[in-house]
Amino acid sequence: MTTVKPDAVMISLEHIVKTFPSSGEGVHAVKDVTLQIRTGEIFGIVGFSGAGKSTLVRCMNLLERPNSGRVIVDGVDLTALPMRALNRERRKMGMIFQQFNLFASRTVLDNVMFPLAHTGLSRAAMKKKAMDLLAFVELSQKADAYPSQLSGGQKQRVAIARALASDPKVLLCDEATSALDPQTTSSILSLLGRLNREMGITIVVITHQMQVVKDLCQRVALMEEGRVVEEGDVYDIFANPREMVTRSFVESASSGGQVREILRDPSVRKVVASGAKVYCFKFLDSSAGRALVSSISRAYHVDLSILQANIEMIDGRSLGQLVVTAEGMAENIAAAIDYARENGVEVEELKHA
Repeated sequence: MTTVKPDAVMISLEHIVKTFPSSGEGVHAVKDVTLQIRTGEIFGIVGFSGAGKSTLVRCMNLLERPNSGRVIVDGVDLTALPMRALNRERRKMGMIFQQFNLFASRTVLDNVMFPLAHTGLSRAAMKKKAMDLLAFVELSQKADAYPSQLSGGQKQRVAIARALASDPKVLLCDEATSALDPQTTSSILSLLGRLNREMGITIVVITHQMQVVKDLCQRVALMEEGRVVEEGDVYDIFANPREMVTRSFVESASSGGQVREILRDPSVRKVVASGAKVYCFKFLDSSAGRALVSSISRAYHVDLSILQANIEMIDGRSLGQLVVTAEGMAENIAAAIDYARENGVEVEELKHA
């Protein structure tokens, strides 16, 4: 994983507002967004369709000029630059899209060479650089093919190679895996992770898939109706989502969403009706691996029946969840829950509607 310096900022968005003309007051796509993206990190921006995330990423390289606010990339205020200087700075920012945007009439090699056309390099030098990039994305054998002859994953690899041709410091990925099947998505995410580690490129990932964030990113911002409603380390967001929209996204990429189904199970309802309680134990990195169930059963004479158990790795740290029914004397159950919390386990009582 790329080492990220906490005090090194690659992209700083300051009070970004973007409104599109329309009847009435217009469409407020981005509403006063302030974000800092660190040098060398992979940062995710997540939201449902219409949340403003794609507009926000296009504001980062001023493909969409904000109505107000500042965009500072690698110490340069892009919003203050004249067009010629802005175009120079844009070359430091590569971009890939959901639909690949390749030239259908050009070969794979020529597509990758396209950004090098006005750099002053000889054709031989451009070809060598393009072939080196195709080797990096494992597509050297497709240099003479045309986009129509490629699979979706291969097209996205060509798009990544083309985006890297100008030696960018930043790579903006706008729903780059949305058109791909799960297996191909995994291979593209692996490739993005590798170029981040080996080249040190700062990557911004726009997606509506929380699984992409879970598999790739170190930090994430959740957007809703043009605003950032929650932001933080990916692990912390998964461990303690605060907002309703965040909880919805987290549940879509973890086993947490199955809890509601568990509570609807007739056998669980029957046990609860007889007086048992249902709890969700969340084991954070520091508390993972504790023999909680056996310890509670022995020490507090509480019978715990496991309904669901799951542990996953997020950004190199473990996050576990255990859903149980608890039967026993009320004071014993209360003491057992206190014991779990004192040992770093988060406990929530679950109640079905």
